[in-house]
Amino acid sequence: MNPSGFENQDQELDEKLQSEKENLEAEMVVIPDLVRQRLDAFYAQMESDPELLPDRPSSHLSVKRFFRGTAITAASAALIGVMIIGSAFVSPTMAESLKQVPLVDSVFKLAGDLGLQTADRKGLATSTNLSVTHDGITLKVSQIIFDGTRLVLALEKQDGGQKVLPLFTRITPDGNIPEDSIEKFDLFINGKSALNQNGAFSLLDGGPGKDSNSMIISYMRDPAGGLPDLPEQFDLKVYAKLKGVTKPFTLQTTVYKTKLGRKVLQPQISKTNQYLKYTVNRVEMTPVTTRILTTFTMLVDLKDMPDDYAVERKYISTEGPHKNYTKKEVKPLNYAVIDDKGRELEILGGSGQSISKNQPGQMVMLFTPFVDPPKKITFKPYILLMTPDGRAILDAKGQWVRQYLSEFEITIDVPQNTNHP
Repeated sequence: MNPSGFENQDQELDEKLQSEKENLEAEMVVIPDLVRQRLDAFYAQMESDPELLPDRPSSHLSVKRFFRGTAITAASAALIGVMIIGSAFVSPTMAESLKQVPLVDSVFKLAGDLGLQTADRKGLATSTNLSVTHDGITLKVSQIIFDGTRLVLALEKQDGGQKVLPLFTRITPDGNIPEDSIEKFDLFINGKSALNQNGAFSLLDGGPGKDSNSMIISYMRDPAGGLPDLPEQFDLKVYAKLKGVTKPFTLQTTVYKTKLGRKVLQPQISKTNQYLKYTVNRVEMTPVTTRILTTFTMLVDLKDMPDDYAVERKYISTEGPHKNYTKKEVKPLNYAVIDDKGRELEILGGSGQSISKNQPGQMVMLFTPFVDPPKKITFKPYILLMTPDGRAILDAKGQWVRQYLSEFEITIDVPQNTNHP
């Protein structure tokens, strides 16, 4: 953007924020003297040390004027943010203004994968004011997205001025969970627990958010285990237990499938050799998620599988009649998804079935969306290398080493007229 563009955008944003501030003041919102003093100190600091604010425009725009405006923008947003905390109403003008200010970035934008960032950028995610407070701690669901395949929520904690402790912290090696960190969470879909519906595969997952007081919760059904897809509309109850907080937190809402373009392919293309068959059955693409169904089929008895595809796995057991035994197994099979520009999609999760002779083992995998609509997609099956006792073999970067199976590589064309609602 040229300097005049920066200046006009800055002036427009300040005018919007000033208008909203005046509206709030008209409703008897009082700005404490201490806040005014801190704002004045903030402006002075910005002018004396402009390096504190990044992304300066080119030199022929007044640097002092630019930083003064940026400081006012940031501080005004922070101030108005304080005044509207707890309010269920944010005007469209305010919402659009705050979206332009870095201090009010969303969890999906800062911590999400490519699909969540896309949902945030395109306004596909639903912003909510769901919150509940126990023992001075407030837990809120700030964003929700459901594209028909996966349900994702942004969970945030506010401590009301108490000691700040993390919402999401990985359990330490000794098994301890820090105080106020999340101890347990579950999603109830139309009254049924997501944890209890997944059987052998737990497809309810929690990951880090934009900071220590936020996290991202994601859930998908396990179609490989026979469960139907989530309906287009359902009642959702979020359950969370924080260690050190007396009561569990529960938040309820109704979730609707986001209306967005969906491209569905059913290639049913296979590659086969004497021992294995690999088939790409179905590809579903949305701006948020890529969902792929494939199958691996073993064509011979397990005892006849060569070392390229099977291994004698050593098991160490201290209980039962069979201690320290060896069992032949098919090596862990997976595949990479590559677009026509050589970019690999990131795996988000999935599940699969074990394979036996002439019984296709279905795999359902979730990936990030394609950066651009691809004209071709390549599937590159591989084996994840493991030691005889079942430990992953890692490379110098800590990544699980892959052994690609070039004989099963499949490339499909992507027609341009396969959009579905």
